[in-house]
Amino acid sequence: MPTVLIVFVVLLWGPLRWHPIKPSFRLHSLSNEKMIGFLKNVHKTTQFFCATTSVLLNSTLIGLIIFKSPKSIGFYKYLMIYISLFEAVYSILDVSAEPIIFSHGSAFIALTNVQNSFLDKSWMFLVIIIYAGCFGFSLALFAVHFLYRYSIIRLSFGGKLLHGSKKQCLFVIPLIYGFWWTYLCSLFSPDSENDSYMRKAILDNFNLKMEDLTYVCFLFYRIDHKGISTPNLKAFIAILCMMFMILTSMFCVLYFGVNCYKVMNHAFLDKPNESVLTKSLQKQLFYALVIQTCIPLVLMYIPAGVLFLTAIFEFPMGSASNIVAITIAIYPAIDPLPNLLIITEYRRAIKQFLMVYVFRNSSKTNNTNIVLNRF
Repeated sequence: MPTVLIVFVVLLWGPLRWHPIKPSFRLHSLSNEKMIGFLKNVHKTTQFFCATTSVLLNSTLIGLIIFKSPKSIGFYKYLMIYISLFEAVYSILDVSAEPIIFSHGSAFIALTNVQNSFLDKSWMFLVIIIYAGCFGFSLALFAVHFLYRYSIIRLSFGGKLLHGSKKQCLFVIPLIYGFWWTYLCSLFSPDSENDSYMRKAILDNFNLKMEDLTYVCFLFYRIDHKGISTPNLKAFIAILCMMFMILTSMFCVLYFGVNCYKVMNHAFLDKPNESVLTKSLQKQLFYALVIQTCIPLVLMYIPAGVLFLTAIFEFPMGSASNIVAITIAIYPAIDPLPNLLIITEYRRAIKQFLMVYVFRNSSKTNNTNIVLNRF
């Protein structure tokens, strides 16, 4: 096998060495332009479709939460509405900003093309940092969901920590994390150094000019006039702050999630004062929340985290970075599905709606066609 590879390389190297290589660069440039155009179209189509789906599904879920939730769901329905509103707004923000997530060398950048918007650069910069801040907001949002779920089935814990007006803190914590993340991103606004560092990479991978963009750029290593690379302390401090938010949120998800599962499978099932329906509902809400948390973990947190690491360790990703923006756009469109499909009351309401309004109209149409065919 190694011999075959060596022969293949030698045979390939001969023509490349002795023949002009300009045509091959043209072909490469052409294919690269086609790939850029293809990814751009896929990105825009995905954003529009997912934003429409997200608004539709989350609006449906909010309606079901308000009108079809069992009484035993209690205060948790407000948290469910909170996350559905966030995901609907986030998807609208995503399709409005049309962000591109990219890493090059030691830089991680989230950018948007100002030419596609009626807003100027300063306003679009505000949009892009709010879009980035949604990342921190969503982290804390899932954390407080697990905290509350545990407090419901472990009353000794919930009575101490979330008694009375203290529940309002569950709405405030995600806002704090969101504002903190937004502030950190605002510190890395466009400047001449970032423009020079990213100009060629942005042009080659997206066919865009830096003058037409606004962005947030984390440049982890600066290169001085002697060509020496030095760590950018401000970028690493910002990453440490973000890591604190990520780790605290993940700790809450794992700690309260695991303990919630243990209680449901042991002590919770032995409570004689809890009805079967209440126990079943609590399990449905928990499993729906677990799946609902796994969706952004796979589609948003892990891909974005990988891009951060590639920038810190200067690993080239190229135009493949654009896939991250596509996966992030998908997240709010499918995240409502666990609640819609797992919670019995919501699933039953959807089934009744389909039976009454869809299948009935379909049967009426079929009956009309049968009558018309007789004539």
